[in-house]
Amino acid sequence: METSRRAVLRGKLLQMMPKGAKCAEIGVWEGGFSERILAETEPAELHLIDPWLYMPEFSNTGFGRRKNKDLMEGRYEMVVDKFKDDPRVHIHRATSAEGMAELPDGSLDWVYIDGNHNEPFINEDLEICLQKVKPDGIISGDDYHWQTESLGAPVKRAVDAVMERLGDTATIKVMANQYFIQLNRS
Repeated sequence: METSRRAVLRGKLLQMMPKGAKCAEIGVWEGGFSERILAETEPAELHLIDPWLYMPEFSNTGFGRRKNKDLMEGRYEMVVDKFKDDPRVHIHRATSAEGMAELPDGSLDWVYIDGNHNEPFINEDLEICLQKVKPDGIISGDDYHWQTESLGAPVKRAVDAVMERLGDTATIKVMANQYFIQLNRS
């Protein structure tokens, strides 16, 4: 098992998630964290949402780097093969907006966001998660401090704006780059 600081913090975050939940992961890449979600939270359903598409306009991301141009199809096939025998796993090869639109409003207990961190995509991910997650559900994610303030820090800015708007109907816990928003909207 990976023992990096990120892996340890993700483990702490997963310990905060309810077991037996209906959940989604936005931004799957190779499915490594998906495996941890399955093993550590034992969800009833796990929706894996990722377009597995090379997007050179986002060269500041893994899916936009030239070195990954010819690898995206293979990553998708690897994830399909990895989870093909697990009936809890539903793979959506789609953007987060398209994949989440396939799910009923208020149907998810929690979501983990690690998709496109650029604006307006992180803002859109948070907004659609507010629709798809139950009133007392959880929205969590990676890379809260991605980039610096001088470069815009889009994830932090988007999460902070959502928290300001939600007011006392949500609380947030930040552990380095991991964020955990507990909704209390009922």
